[in-house]
Amino acid sequence: MALIIGIDVGGTHADGVLLDGDQVLTKNKVPVDQEKLSEAIITLLRSLLPEPPAKPGAIHLSTTLCTNAIVNDALDEVGMFIQAGPGMNPEFLNCGDHVCWLDGAIDHRGKVVKKPDQDLIDQAVARFGRERLESVGIVTKFSHRNNGHEELVHDQVKPHFAHSSMGHRISGLPNFPRRVYTTWLNAALKSRFSSFQEAMDQGLERLQLDCPCHILKADGGTIPFATAGHFPCESVHSGPSASVMGCLALTPSQEDAILLDIGGTTTDIGILAHGTPLLEPYGVTIKERPTLIRSLNTRSIGLGGDSAVALDVAGFTIGPHKLGPPMGFGGPVPTPTDAMIVLGAIEAGSRQQARAAMALLDPEQPAEEVAGQLLAAFAEQVREAVAEMIEELFDRPVYTVAALLERKKIHPREVIVVGGPAQAMAAPLGQVFQLPCTVPLHFEVANAIGSARTRATLQVSLYADTADGSLSIPETGCREKIRSYFDMEDAEKKVMEVITALAEERGIGTLPEIDFLERQEMNTVRGFRTSGKIISLKAQIRPGLEQL
Repeated sequence: MALIIGIDVGGTHADGVLLDGDQVLTKNKVPVDQEKLSEAIITLLRSLLPEPPAKPGAIHLSTTLCTNAIVNDALDEVGMFIQAGPGMNPEFLNCGDHVCWLDGAIDHRGKVVKKPDQDLIDQAVARFGRERLESVGIVTKFSHRNNGHEELVHDQVKPHFAHSSMGHRISGLPNFPRRVYTTWLNAALKSRFSSFQEAMDQGLERLQLDCPCHILKADGGTIPFATAGHFPCESVHSGPSASVMGCLALTPSQEDAILLDIGGTTTDIGILAHGTPLLEPYGVTIKERPTLIRSLNTRSIGLGGDSAVALDVAGFTIGPHKLGPPMGFGGPVPTPTDAMIVLGAIEAGSRQQARAAMALLDPEQPAEEVAGQLLAAFAEQVREAVAEMIEELFDRPVYTVAALLERKKIHPREVIVVGGPAQAMAAPLGQVFQLPCTVPLHFEVANAIGSARTRATLQVSLYADTADGSLSIPETGCREKIRSYFDMEDAEKKVMEVITALAEERGIGTLPEIDFLERQEMNTVRGFRTSGKIISLKAQIRPGLEQL
């Protein structure tokens, strides 16, 4: 079996593994400078490869690059071309100060009502140029039915900007506001991801690694690194997804379970229902804007081993900020890691400095007492976040990866903990949850293992109108004529052909199971007679672990 390298870039460290099947041959961890992510990754790659270097069959990567850009408000300014058509006030779709509201329209059946005004496009191009914008997004209301207007505008504006994104290529789903926000986000991330991609390509070339490189998506699948440059928004939340997939790889479960990945900066939470991770049904909300980015249902809280800690009459305040390394490693303020050092759960660092950190919090008590109370408070805050997450799951629709979750409640039977502080936190977490707490082998590099073991995924949406004789598959830009007797069986065959072709293009070998997620078929009527059918079909390669 070909060797696979898995890398996970977190807020504090980058973890890496070299796998032969499910066997870990090498693992390592290096510190991360968020401004020089590619350098950390290349250093890690060098440490994982044996001498003389073996040629891995693939490299799978998860990165916080796009997530950090969102959290730190480092998104590019984007010029948006939006065609809302008649019947709605589009002001709520405003994505900033650089918006061109196009006239014209395409109706819900995909028929052109009126083409956009050329003068409006030219004026916006000139204005965006004066504002020194490098990225633009183009979205028309029914582009999932007919992408003609998006393509028309794109052809005219592309020569003037370094980066451009079209709504129909990002998602074929029919939610116009979500498509607008997703396109805006994708365009706002493109230049940053492009620079990262260029640095990575140069590093891989220096290391003489020409194997396929994939990046983990938010839905727990992977996408080729080259393709990800067109859709950087797909890599948002790839870190938490790596946590879930790593737990699945190391501790297969058929029970309801809580997954915890405790890092230096955050704790990522996932939930299993009968051993299956949950998937957001419509897409994640980012910067208070709903998107069409498919994602595993996870939550990140600002609670980590290196979180700054204070103590007052109300109790411990832990995080959400990190002010440097733990005091046991020369840092400025007490952290949970200092408590772990005092209790002997972590052997690295200065125990004397860690005890001094506990004395800063409460000089009246022995350091061991303060450390125990601090870790108990840490565990309790995690428990409260998990309880809140489980409660919210049933306030809105949630899907498992396979199907709709038709249940009234989740009843966790165990807690699976990974990440650097996992062993140190197992006992406090077990006490507050009153559940068995499992820390699997290779817990400290679980995310890297999850990245390595995850398979590529695809999603395709088909819309056919037999009365009009048209078919469209937005994600590929496909639009073609069909015959009047085209039916659901034909639609399934067409989707299978498209997914097979895309899989081959993206280097997916054996095609895994295809899920047909949504089938809709309705008659169209003209003059009191059935004139044809409208067929909607959505299919995916299911996210999951690569079969060994």
